[in-house]
Amino acid sequence: MSWCDKLASRPTVGFTFDKHFRPSGDLLTAVIPVLDKLAGPITDKFTLSKQDSFSVEFITESGFKYAIDSSKVAVEFQHRLKIKNTSGGMPTTELISRQEAYTVLLQEVGNRAIEAAELLTGSQRVLKRVGVVSATIVDESDAPPGIIRCIDYLKGPWKNVPHYNFQIVSSIANTEDWEDRCVHVISKPESDEGFVNLMFDYQRIFKTQKDKNSMRASLSGVEEAALEYLEDLAQGDMFNAYDNVST
Repeated sequence: MSWCDKLASRPTVGFTFDKHFRPSGDLLTAVIPVLDKLAGPITDKFTLSKQDSFSVEFITESGFKYAIDSSKVAVEFQHRLKIKNTSGGMPTTELISRQEAYTVLLQEVGNRAIEAAELLTGSQRVLKRVGVVSATIVDESDAPPGIIRCIDYLKGPWKNVPHYNFQIVSSIANTEDWEDRCVHVISKPESDEGFVNLMFDYQRIFKTQKDKNSMRASLSGVEEAALEYLEDLAQGDMFNAYDNVST
């Protein structure tokens, strides 16, 4: 079990292709098979949240947010609440998105992203990048030990750091065919009741040409590498060298 499962992390999967501009209306037309499955007898089970000249975003009632533009197709999971009326009292809120482990949601988010990308991209589009994201909100003391060590290391020069926002982009692996890197964003904003926001965006950037038919196999490889890296990060052994330097 991943620590992302234990801490209710939220996944995102994204594909980046060579750029091709299409009006947002054409993008919506392409994903009609996705939208048709969200049709309801009275109200539909999705909301169009953004529509610009060349990009669209919509979110389903169950919490899957689709973002589409000239080069990217991404699906993110977000929890959703519904206002529920009560008899003679104040309205209450009800969680309507699913409560599933990160690794379970990651599989569904990935399948949804592949489905949308297959509808949107032609046979000549080149797959440039695949990304897998883990987003977590947690009390600092409940974060994995390796991430706590990372935060302590970054805060080291100062005696009192009540709030912070760190971003580090690092190369993880490099081969003839691809480069893996991770964007680490760790923040503790003043306005978020003391919680720490952890966002790790693991990306595989291809050096050799890939077409859309390689999406599923490519995503499987990136998911495996991302989960392995997140476990290494949580364990924190990579910070041992810095402990030795400090002593």
